[in-house]
Amino acid sequence: MSAKLLLLIIKISWLSLWRNKRRTFISLFSIIIGTGIPIFFVCIAWGFYAGLIDDVARLMSGHITYEHKDYRNSPSNDLWVGDTIKINNTLTNNDNILFTKQIVNLQGVAHTAKGSVGISLMGIEPKKEIAISFLPENIIEGKYLSKVDERLVVVGEKLAKNLNIAIGKKFVFTTNDIKGELTEELFRVKGIFKTGSKEIDGHLIQSNIAIARKVAGLSNDEISQLGIIVKNPDEHEVLIDELQKSLAKNNGIFLSWQKIMPDVATTIRMDRTAITFFMIMLVVIVLFTMFSTILMSTLERKREFASLLAIGTQQIELKVQIFFETIFFGLIGCPLGALVGVGVAKWTEGYDMLNVVGGKSEDMSVGGFGMDTVITPLFSAPLIMQICFFFFLAVQLLSFFPIHLISKISITDELRSA
Repeated sequence: MSAKLLLLIIKISWLSLWRNKRRTFISLFSIIIGTGIPIFFVCIAWGFYAGLIDDVARLMSGHITYEHKDYRNSPSNDLWVGDTIKINNTLTNNDNILFTKQIVNLQGVAHTAKGSVGISLMGIEPKKEIAISFLPENIIEGKYLSKVDERLVVVGEKLAKNLNIAIGKKFVFTTNDIKGELTEELFRVKGIFKTGSKEIDGHLIQSNIAIARKVAGLSNDEISQLGIIVKNPDEHEVLIDELQKSLAKNNGIFLSWQKIMPDVATTIRMDRTAITFFMIMLVVIVLFTMFSTILMSTLERKREFASLLAIGTQQIELKVQIFFETIFFGLIGCPLGALVGVGVAKWTEGYDMLNVVGGKSEDMSVGGFGMDTVITPLFSAPLIMQICFFFFLAVQLLSFFPIHLISKISITDELRSA
C-alpha cells in the first residue's frame, strides 16, 4: 500500500465519521464519559490518600522512621536508639529530606481524681512540630507548647473529658523508665486539641522532648524514634535502602510509613483495589456501548462496502479505513475525557465531602487517624496518561471484530438485496 493511498484512506476515514454525526457524537460521548469518570475518581481518591499519608506522617513519625529494630514487635519504653545527633545532622543536609523530628514515646497511665486512662506521651520539639504537624493548628483551648515549657502538655479533647481536666489543671503520669523502674511525673495542661480521631483525641499527650527524656531516663543523644519527612513520598523506598546502609547503627533500622502504620497502609491498599475494580467495571460497560456503536456503523455500511469491493477496492483498504476511524475516535475522545475528568475534579476542589455524604468528621477515619474531608484532588500526569492510553488501546481493540466482518461480506448477496 503506497503512502498516497494510505493518506487517501485516512482522509476518507475522517470524512466517514461525519457522514452520520449523531452516531459519531454518541461514540465520542461514550469515550469521553468512559475516560473522564475514572480520571475524576482517581484524582479525588488519590488526593485523599496523599493528604492522609502526609498528615499522618507529619503528626506521627514521618514518611521514614528510624527506631530500634525490635520496637515494632514490642514498642516498650526501654527500646531506644542513640547517636541521633550525628544521624540527624547528616539527614538535615540531604536534599531529598524536608524535615526531621526527634520523638520520645512513653506508654503509661494518666491519673486524676476522676480516674485513670491509658495514654501515650509523645515528647516532641515544639518549634519543629509547629512547622511540620497540623496538630498545633487544631488547638481548641489554651495554647500549644513552646521550647521553654517543661511540665506543660497538650491533651486531646476526649481525654480531657475522660479525666475531667481543663486548662491549668494537673494530672499524674505513671510509666516505666528505660531501666524498668516505676516513675511518676506531675503535668499541667496548657492546651487541648481536637483532630477528629477518637484514638488520638482520647489517648495522645504531647510534651516537650526534654521532660520526656527526663522521665524515661534518656540522654540528649537518645530517642525512641527519629521521624523523617521527605520531599517526594513516592520515592521514599529508595531512600530507605540508602539510609540503612550509610547511617543505621547495629540496633537501629529505617522503616517506611507502611510498616509503622500498617492499618492505614492496608486500608488505603484495599480502598484502591475497590476503586480500581469499580473503574474496570465502568470501563467494560462503556466499552460495550462503544463496541455496539462501531459494530452498527460497520453493519449499516455493508452494502456500501460490497459496492466498493465490486468495483475493485481491496478488503485490506476497507479494514484500514475502519481501523483509522476508531483511531480518530480515540484521539478525539480520550483527551476530551481527560479534560472533563480533570476539570470536574478541579471544580470540586475545596468542597467539604461531609456536605455531600453527611455524617460527622469523627466518623471519617482510616486506621484510627482522622481524615481531612475537604476535597483536595491530586493531578498526576503519568496516572492520567495511563488511563487515557488504556482506554485508547481498548477502543482500538474493539475495532478488530468489525474489521473481521469485512472479510465475511458477500458481494452478490448484498447487491442482490439492494
